[in-house]
Amino acid sequence: MVRAVMFDLDGTLHNREASILSFIENQQERLFPHLDKTLYAEGFIDLDQGGYVWKDKVYQQMIEEFSILNFSWQELLQDYLTHFPLHAELYPQAITGLKRLKKKGMKMAIISNGYSKFQREVIKSLQIETFFDEIVISEEVGVKKPHPYIFEHTLSRLGVSADETIYVGDHFKNDIVAAVGVGIYTIWKQPRPAFTTIGEEHVSDLSAAFAAIMKKVNTEWCQDQIL
Repeated sequence: MVRAVMFDLDGTLHNREASILSFIENQQERLFPHLDKTLYAEGFIDLDQGGYVWKDKVYQQMIEEFSILNFSWQELLQDYLTHFPLHAELYPQAITGLKRLKKKGMKMAIISNGYSKFQREVIKSLQIETFFDEIVISEEVGVKKPHPYIFEHTLSRLGVSADETIYVGDHFKNDIVAAVGVGIYTIWKQPRPAFTTIGEEHVSDLSAAFAAIMKKVNTEWCQDQIL
């Protein structure tokens, strides 16, 4: 019987693409009004690689590409750390879906790679802290996804087993392959999936992910009542 649902953060609950575009356009307006907004945003997004390149390297390259003389990369990095969380946006279906799961009595957790202070500031800005029994950030546990320990640690914190848990994520290796590896039922939120036989379900958006969760929860509840 399903007792818990775990979520990845960036790209799953947090619409990072929209957030990063909002932030970087705002940074350009505040700090570099003389630069072309579109080129500045495109340059950052290309170097950022969906968040998998840390911003010290991104800003060092941005300074070189845009011939920035009046700011160091350290200052631009600090600007990112300070202002990005203020631009964090949820996918529109997130709050409704989380409320439904909470009403069902599900235990819930977030598992996110990243730096603790920064990721917790993003989560705070998204105003979703109260939905979750556990928020597990890779820096705090010493390993990051796809390492199995971060999933096992979260299961232990929730007090549930892998076969009682659903995991929702958008990254094939870090989320789906990793969660399957520890025996967790997975829902891959990815509109353009690669062909694979790994994982249980694939959905195109967060609304469909919540629908898939509820279907499995209700199906297993009915089966449990029959037994």
